[in-house]
Amino acid sequence: MTKSYKMVVLQAMLNRGPSSWHLPMTPTEAAPFFHQYLTEKEYRKRIDFSDGETKRLWQYDEQKVAKLIAKMPMTKWSGSSNGLVSFENNVFSLNFSIAPEDEHMLYE
Repeated sequence: MTKSYKMVVLQAMLNRGPSSWHLPMTPTEAAPFFHQYLTEKEYRKRIDFSDGETKRLWQYDEQKVAKLIAKMPMTKWSGSSNGLVSFENNVFSLNFSIAPEDEHMLYE
């Protein structure tokens, strides 16, 4: 099994609801959910937080978790998205518009 940090960040975004999920997000905003999700199940913690750097994150440290999120997946995701997403000035953003009438359908 491989690390799936992108999907955890996407879930953190979706948790904000149909009209807010697509708004910009900072690593610090994603950190509490990201950490809780990856450590609440023992198997996830052992797989996703298993190397020397991430093992230290078993104990929650918002700043360190946010730094990890910024490094991977936000920086990597923006670099491989052909411009669909960006990560600049510590803010992760979708680079496309969603019409208000389409927000709920796209959220689902």
